[in-house]
Amino acid sequence: MSNPAGRATGARRLVRRCAVAVAATTAAAAQFLFVPVAGAHPAVAPERGSAGAQHRDDPNAPVLSEHPIPLTTRFQADMQGTITRIGNSLMTCDETKPPVKAGAASCTDARNGVGQGIFNNNYTMKYVNIEPPGTKGPLGDDIYSSSSAKLTIPDSATVKYARLYWGGTRGIGSTVLPLTQVDEVYFKAPGDAEFRNIAAEGDIGQVNTEVETAYQASADVTDIVKAARGGDYEVADLDSVVKPHSWGSWTLIVALEDCNQPMRHIHLWDGFQVELPDSPPIDIDVNGFTIPQEDKLDAKLGFLAYDGDRTYTGDTLSIKTTTGPETMISDARHPANDIMDSTISSPYPEDHFTRNPSYDNTFGQDASVFNISRLVRPGDTDLRMRFNTTLDGFQVGAAFAQINLPDDNG
Repeated sequence: MSNPAGRATGARRLVRRCAVAVAATTAAAAQFLFVPVAGAHPAVAPERGSAGAQHRDDPNAPVLSEHPIPLTTRFQADMQGTITRIGNSLMTCDETKPPVKAGAASCTDARNGVGQGIFNNNYTMKYVNIEPPGTKGPLGDDIYSSSSAKLTIPDSATVKYARLYWGGTRGIGSTVLPLTQVDEVYFKAPGDAEFRNIAAEGDIGQVNTEVETAYQASADVTDIVKAARGGDYEVADLDSVVKPHSWGSWTLIVALEDCNQPMRHIHLWDGFQVELPDSPPIDIDVNGFTIPQEDKLDAKLGFLAYDGDRTYTGDTLSIKTTTGPETMISDARHPANDIMDSTISSPYPEDHFTRNPSYDNTFGQDASVFNISRLVRPGDTDLRMRFNTTLDGFQVGAAFAQINLPDDNG
């Protein structure tokens, strides 16, 4: 039986700790709460197709210029809370057409994650669209791509930061979309009767491989998510070249302050970097924390990546901490040599969410979370994530981590 006095003391401690955390967050916001990307600007909604990003090039050029963006801090805080994500693919295989490569599984099996060769290179691709025919966007144009996912926000939590990411295949061969076609999407929050237009903030990242030019754009949607809270979010009219090898998706990453959660270091990085067999690995360093004693040790990390191919291997993620050895990450959904396998998964029940449609194979979107508590040790003060590949190329658009901190108030 619990002790009533103990419950009251615990409640007072929780209120005090939360108040301290909020005060610290407010007082030190310039130091650690939000670090904007250089050149970012407010999410103004210009007419669709107008200039919404700073980087431009000639879409008729034989080779598109690259614009990789380093992965740098977008948001960080030491607070009671958590960081999570939702998202969904906006492209899938065309079930009315056979695979373009002999021996690849049928489209239906590929969507369900069954068989070999089940990645976008081997199929005629098409847009996902959950809206009925004739649905119009806020500017009167037809909705041609759309999908949704459900965000859960506890009653005790408040939204501290939320960012929407979208990416796809800008160019394949001679087919190239102008940046003015990929710098906006439509966004519908819970309670919205209509879509709203979201314009990219800052530069649009783009990188080239032998086959494609890939892009990622993003925008701050904190005020929208803070007002709408939990429920179904929908993104529509993302543009991507529609050919074999195409992919396209969206992800919403949300940092929540919650007095029912432990004190944690919460960190979000974003940018746009390509990882190929002949390129150096992509490293992300986390520091400025101290891992607490064993009984409170908990650490998770997640990432947003594109064009990882299920059953096409060589792609890895390793973790190196202050005192621990470099260790390859894997779990039941991710073989150690196929970490980018078009999967949305997490071992944490609070990170699970429903999607429409809910294909097991996203054909190019990875938005997975991993429990790395076994890899960190009390006293560790830094951690390095390393993305690498010997075969399957991919792009990294964002990464996030939450790490429990020592709590003197126990």
